[in-house]
Formats: sequence, C-alpha cells, structure tokens
Amino acid sequence: MDTDRRRPCRIPPSEGGMTLIELMVVLLILSVASGAMFSLLFSVLKVYWKGDLATQVQQGARVSVDRMVRDLRQSSTMINGQTETVGATSVTFNTSCTTPQISAALPHLATITLTDGSSIYATDPNSSGVIPYSGWYVSYYLAAASNSATPNTAGPYLIRASYDLVGNTITLATVAGNVTNLAFAAAGGGCPTTSTAEFTVTLTASQQATGQAVSSQTIVTDDVMLRNSNP
Repeated sequence: MDTDRRRPCRIPPSEGGMTLIELMVVLLILSVASGAMFSLLFSVLKVYWKGDLATQVQQGARVSVDRMVRDLRQSSTMINGQTETVGATSVTFNTSCTTPQISAALPHLATITLTDGSSIYATDPNSSGVIPYSGWYVSYYLAAASNSATPNTAGPYLIRASYDLVGNTITLATVAGNVTNLAFAAAGGGCPTTSTAEFTVTLTASQQATGQAVSSQTIVTDDVMLRNSNP
C-alpha cells in the first residue's frame, strides 16, 4: 500500500506578495521622495526665472538711460514750456520733476564729405530754430500708453518725443516698458532748470512674471553734462 501522501505546497514567506500595509508604506515613501524632488526642481527653476528676469530688467534700464544720456550730452541747453503741434499731434517740451520730464535742444546735423570720400556728421550752421545751432527738441518722460504724448508720474512706458525744427515733424517713440520711476537732480541740488548744465538721471525699472511668481527691480543712475552751448 502506497503511503505517500501529497502535502499542499506552501510558499515560503520570503517569496510571498506584499501586504497592504507594506504597499502603503512604499507609496508613502515614493510620495515623500517625489515631493522633495519636485520642490527642489521648482526651486532651481525659480532661481533661473528670477535671474533671467533680472537680466532683462537691468538691460532694459541700462539701454534706456544710455539712450537718454546720449541725447542730453549732445544738447546745448535745457528747454521748458515749448509746445509744438504738427497735425493732430501736440507735444509740450518741459523740464520738470513733479511730472518727471527732461527736455533739451539738440543741434541739427549735416553730412560732411571728407577728402578721402568718407562722410561724417557735423553741426549744420544753416539750421533754423529759436536757439542758435539747434535743429531738434527732444524730451523724455513717463506715460501710461505706448507712444503717448501725455506724461504721467508712474509709467510704465518711457517715451522719447522729438520735434525736427528743420523738417517740422514730430516723432513719438517708446524707449522701454516696465519703467516705474524717473527722477532728475541738479548738481547743486533741486530740480534741473533751463540754466542747468549738470544733473543726475535716475531710472527705476520693475517687472513681475506672474506665472513664475518672480519679480525684479533695478535702479540705474548716470550723470549728464551738457556740451558747450557756444557755437
């Protein structure tokens, strides 16, 4: 008589499946690890976004001040209360710190041909204008809208308005956006006037990237000395 009886096969505990508790513990660990990795990744991205935004703001502010200072250093004198109208466009060229605006008279340039055939620009002595040797009125101010002829105190646009005395044309151009403050200070203190020859320009630019939850602000300052107004 065959006494061999088959016994049921038992799986060793080491080869069994995971229990519900073990599965929950693993999922908890994965969740914590994933959250930490996502938080680290977001922090790195935020640093990158903030650095990129700061670079854009700084470059925009620097270019704006450089453009303004380049014009003003070529000016012979500051102007105030000069209104020019061409067609439907009217611009008042003021120099004021209340509603920050700086206006100056620039020389009209003529093309001079040298003996070697090359050309340079020089002051045109035949240009017309109230101020001797002037051909342009140029003004910088803040405005609420792009290419606006109406100055305000908060921006966010920096506008360059110019009037060509020779060609009788007005041009409005937006130099930069996100400009939140513009200030001027005479060398001896106070606001520049028509007799001021040296002053300081201070421009504040601010920008916020809502989607990335980052913001940046920069302040750029430069000194200006008008050129000799004597022809």
